[in-house]
Amino acid sequence: MKYAAICILLLLILTSCHQAEKKSNSKIVKRDTISVDQKTAFRVIDTLVIPDDTIPKIVIPAGTIQISEGQIDTASKIKILDVSDYDEQDGVSPKDAKLDWKGLFYKGKNFYLKSTKIKLTREHSEMDDKETQKTGWRLTCDNKDNNIILIHCVGNLADGPVKKAFISLRLPYAGQKLVFEYYGNTYTLYTTGHKKDGKVYNYKLFLMANVKGHYFNQLLRAPGPEISFGGEGDMSEVVEVEFAGDLDGDKIPDFIITGSGFPFGNTNLYLSKPAGNKAILKLMSYFGVSD
Repeated sequence: MKYAAICILLLLILTSCHQAEKKSNSKIVKRDTISVDQKTAFRVIDTLVIPDDTIPKIVIPAGTIQISEGQIDTASKIKILDVSDYDEQDGVSPKDAKLDWKGLFYKGKNFYLKSTKIKLTREHSEMDDKETQKTGWRLTCDNKDNNIILIHCVGNLADGPVKKAFISLRLPYAGQKLVFEYYGNTYTLYTTGHKKDGKVYNYKLFLMANVKGHYFNQLLRAPGPEISFGGEGDMSEVVEVEFAGDLDGDKIPDFIITGSGFPFGNTNLYLSKPAGNKAILKLMSYFGVSD
């Protein structure tokens, strides 16, 4: 009897350990998925090798309109900045303080557009030879909430709340895919490229959706085949979707996409309404700064 009881006790202990291991493994799998918001998630696939820029696990519907990376709409005269420090060569000046600006701000989980005044004051720059020199600029505004971007000369941006799709999303690897819902439409954001020696070359960022009466597959970013992601030096860059949400009031997400590397960083504003029915988004403004 004693022997039988010991056997039963050992069996119970082994079963308990096995169940605990299963629970532990399930937690690990959960942590491997990065949550973008409550309804959206994607998995990082940093080991996928994609030959000849083939599209990973993406079905392109028949009749889809392919849109190449667009040029900036210079006729729009839109200017973008953010609350930050700038060097002399970054192109900001006291004249900017006299312009009308709208800012995309957030406080907690609430995002909104609001008219704002900006101020530029001289500051010491890393480019200055002497500690007493002040050739740089510090840009501030009269709204103390967190600022994502400042926009000048867009007539159809109204003050008020903004519904975000997601913020601060990096897709640095070839073969990543994010599917998200926004105002009842499904959007697919995905990347292609070649992976070699731990770096990604010929990186491309696409957005696909059935909106405005058409299926579009639009190339948003293509830094060039010689630019590496995950590398070092002046041939490396990291792309981030800093914000996705409706800024111009047509219930289609607009994008603020940044690129950072050496020696420059850049910010790009994409709006949907100016694109009309020819594309999902239109590149409206670009601003580069020294890194």
